[in-house]
Amino acid sequence: MSTPRPTTAVSRRTAIAGLSAGGAGLALAAITRKTAAQDATPAAMAGHPLVGTWIVDRNPADPSDMPTTNVLTADGGLTDPSVGAAGVWNATGERTADFTLIAIFAELNSYFLVRGTLEADDTGDTATAMASQTHVSTDGTVLDQAPASKSTYIRLRVEPTDAVGQPFAKFPAWIPATPSPATPTS
Repeated sequence: MSTPRPTTAVSRRTAIAGLSAGGAGLALAAITRKTAAQDATPAAMAGHPLVGTWIVDRNPADPSDMPTTNVLTADGGLTDPSVGAAGVWNATGERTADFTLIAIFAELNSYFLVRGTLEADDTGDTATAMASQTHVSTDGTVLDQAPASKSTYIRLRVEPTDAVGQPFAKFPAWIPATPSPATPTS
């Protein structure tokens, strides 16, 4: 006696081919989703005039206020390496953006928030910001705040090696704070 074979039998080769096609379909779907997610990032930010490294004079009216730096990345990141702050920015127009920057001070049990707007000039070499500041304790209590004030930004450009011995032409000058004399102890 022979064992009857089913007429709808699936050969090993057919099964492997089907699994391979299914796997390829899943891979294609994953790639399509990944591409769609990447495309969701505003393409305009990569060419936005605010992308780059900036020297920031946070208070142009106060010559004792030390400048800082800000780095705005094409993917919406913002860092201020001078003070160890990080944040985000979002293009709001061809030359404008909103931003939020945060610095965490473990030794003070607090964090500092800067919220503002930026606008690059027509050349893309300078920008201005209006930003407010809020100092917050770990329990959420607002310790201090400052209303929006103006800052100026100067784009940092690559300079030639033979510029050695020359200051950066547009770097804002400031008067360093003098440390207060030590209080004598008895």
